[in-house]
Amino acid sequence: MWKRLDFKKILGIVAAISGAAILILSMPSWIWMMALGGFLIWFGWILFTTNR
Repeated sequence: MWKRLDFKKILGIVAAISGAAILILSMPSWIWMMALGGFLIWFGWILFTTNR
């Protein structure tokens, strides 16, 4: 089991999650709410214009 676990991948995922949590907690709420709103608008437009 331990041969399949890649320690660098697990460490990278943990570092990315903790970095995102630090950024979200340290920014004022209106900044990340605007970022989330912008992402939702972009994602909705991509879904709307994709012919699939």
